[in-house]
Amino acid sequence: MKRYLIFIICFLVFDSSLFAELTKTQMWAIALTGIMTESNRSNRNSLNTSAMNETGRTTWLNVMSRDWDVNTREELLETLENLENGGHSASLKEIQNIIYEVYGLTNEYDIITALNKYSWDQTKINRYNYVRANWGKYYYRSIKSWDLGRCISLCRWGYNAGFITEEEAWGKIFHYAKIIQSLYNSWEEYGYDYFMGRLFWASGFKEEENYLARTEPVYRKLLRGYWSLIDWNIDLDQPETVKPPVSTRRFLEPDDKDGTLQYRTNDPALYDRWVYNYWPNTSPSPNIYECKAKKISGCDTYGYGMIFCVDDSDRSNVSFYRLFITVDGRFAVSKRTGNTWADIRGNSPVSWRNSSFINTGHNVYNTLRVERTDHEKGAIFRIFINDNLAAVFDDDKPINGSKAGPVVSVNVREMEQFPYIPVDVRFYF
Repeated sequence: MKRYLIFIICFLVFDSSLFAELTKTQMWAIALTGIMTESNRSNRNSLNTSAMNETGRTTWLNVMSRDWDVNTREELLETLENLENGGHSASLKEIQNIIYEVYGLTNEYDIITALNKYSWDQTKINRYNYVRANWGKYYYRSIKSWDLGRCISLCRWGYNAGFITEEEAWGKIFHYAKIIQSLYNSWEEYGYDYFMGRLFWASGFKEEENYLARTEPVYRKLLRGYWSLIDWNIDLDQPETVKPPVSTRRFLEPDDKDGTLQYRTNDPALYDRWVYNYWPNTSPSPNIYECKAKKISGCDTYGYGMIFCVDDSDRSNVSFYRLFITVDGRFAVSKRTGNTWADIRGNSPVSWRNSSFINTGHNVYNTLRVERTDHEKGAIFRIFINDNLAAVFDDDKPINGSKAGPVVSVNVREMEQFPYIPVDVRFYF
């Protein structure tokens, strides 16, 4: 069937003077803060973790004061030095040595005598008990990545707060990055040591189970996400001379000819925009709309999916419903009429929500299907995700077009990682 391709871009205006993309080595170094960055929903593609304004400055001043007792430039520099030369890796090393010392002892008196040679507080007791209970995971571990990775986070926060300059921050970040690269062989190895360091820290106040539940999904997501697209063995001393070419493929057959339609871009001009395409519905039933889609790379919190019931009788006012899903397991349905997002009785058709029916992660297909049933007062729409009924909505003023097609959104500059990591989404219609 011939497809009538209509390519549309919708966007917001932004101030390009406020942001410069990272070089490849800078992106590598910032990615070392991945677990903390994702946990805090911070910027992925900039030195500053949040906006460089008074609100951003206040946020990180409060974080450093509350969590680190850092209130001045001097205290920040002292904390960085202590982390690099000691930190929790030194605390773990001491506990490892204690466990080695008492491991072979069987006499209770000898064990107590050995333990009494050391000074103890409740935090240390908690960590000792946790490490001993998980000795198989800790007897060979250093958790140096936890200390050095947090050094990089502190440099970012310190820059945001105004304690250090951009030049100072990058100088220190690359110092820590080079040490980290020499100690670990992969993102998986580095990330796991960082992950275990976070659990060791949390065990001091008996919150290791809570932080296990919070941290492991982030670690796994990074391994499947942008960590998997960054070469661990990059030469951090190599000056950047050539960036990847900027290109955009708009719902066309990809180079690997896998039978899909591909939207792919690494063009900074397309930050903070959403793009769609449409054609006559190819489903055997005119009231059923269906596609398969996966995001190979790009921000995991920004949507992609399908538009349906497209009415383009007025080309200056194309109306449709938009079904968005995200890599991290959320979905929503919106209605667009009159070039604005319309409400149904004061609400979006389906507001953003989590769904266990979504196959989460990058490079994983999800099948989306919408079944429409007309009635005398309008139409009922049933939303299926991977053949599971995920939502139902009733519209008394439904859009009555019959076309459908793919839709993709691109996040803001600080969250995507152009030009090195593109937004790449594939569709079967």
